[in-house]
Amino acid sequence: MTIENHKNDTSLAIEVTNLTYEFPKHSNSSNSQVIGVQDIDLKVNWSKRVLLVGPNGAGKSTLLRILAGKTLIKKGKLKLGGFDPFEFSTKKKHHNSDINNYITYLGTEWITNSVIKRDIPVNLLLSSIGGDLYLDRRNLLIDILDIDPNWSMINLSDGERRRVQIAMGLIKPWKLLLLDEVTIDLDVVVRSKLLNYLKNECLERNCTVIYATHIFDGLGNEWCDRILHIDAGKIIDDINMDKIKFDSNIKEDVEEQEKDDYIIIKKSNTLHPLALYWLNQDLGRRGSREDEKLNIKC
Repeated sequence: MTIENHKNDTSLAIEVTNLTYEFPKHSNSSNSQVIGVQDIDLKVNWSKRVLLVGPNGAGKSTLLRILAGKTLIKKGKLKLGGFDPFEFSTKKKHHNSDINNYITYLGTEWITNSVIKRDIPVNLLLSSIGGDLYLDRRNLLIDILDIDPNWSMINLSDGERRRVQIAMGLIKPWKLLLLDEVTIDLDVVVRSKLLNYLKNECLERNCTVIYATHIFDGLGNEWCDRILHIDAGKIIDDINMDKIKFDSNIKEDVEEQEKDDYIIIKKSNTLHPLALYWLNQDLGRRGSREDEKLNIKC
C-alpha cells in the first residue's frame, strides 16, 4: 500500500491478538521471566488518536516498540494496515519501499545520540531525511515547533533538540505515528500546536497516532478518541472518549457509572489555559525567528 492510495484503505490501523512479550533472560538474573506485555488484544481504526496511559514500567514503551517493528514477538499476532510489520523487512516485494513512510516511531532514546550534540546545522539534518522533498511539510513543522533552521545542534537545549527530533520524524508523510513521551521537553504552546497539527493530519490523511504520555494538561475530549490504560503489561481499561463526561458537581475526582458504562471526571482547576495564553502573547511580541534576529541586531 502506498501513501497515495490510503483513502481506499479498509484495513485496521492496528490489529493485535493474544500478544505476549517476555524479555530475554540474563545470566545473572533469577529464573523468573520478566514479561513486557501480556495477552494484549487490540484493534484501532484509521484516523484515530489514542492515548496510552500507565505508570513507569507498565509496558507502554515495549508495546510501542513492538508496534514499530523494533521488537520481534514470538507469541501472538500483529497486523498494521492488514500486514505483519516484520514482513516489510523480510519480503522485498512486500511494501518494502514504503516502510519508512508507513510507520514513524519517536522515542526518548534519541536524545542520548551523540550526533545531535555536534556542530551540525538544523537545515542540514532536515535535508538529510527528505526536507527538500517535502518543503511544505518542512516549513509548516519549522513554524509549529518554533525552530530556527540556522541553529547549530551543539548550542541547543534539550527542549530545542527535541523539537528538531520531532520535525525530522514528521517531515515524511506517515500512516501510523507512535510517540513515546517525546513531548516532555516542549513548552505548552509548542505542544498545543503540535497536538493540533497531529489531529489535523489524522483527519485529513486518514492516519492514526498512538501517544504515550504522563502530561495531560490540555488533553481534553477534543483531542483524543480513546484512552488505553496499561499496567503490568496488561490493558486494564479501554475507554472511548464518548464514554467520558466532565462535571464540576461530583464529589469525587472520578466516578464510574456502571449502569450506563460512563466515567465522570470532575472539572479540574488548572493553570494550563493561563500559561498557554501568556506564552502565546510572548510569542506575539517576539515575532518570528527572523524578527527575533533583527531585534537582536538593533
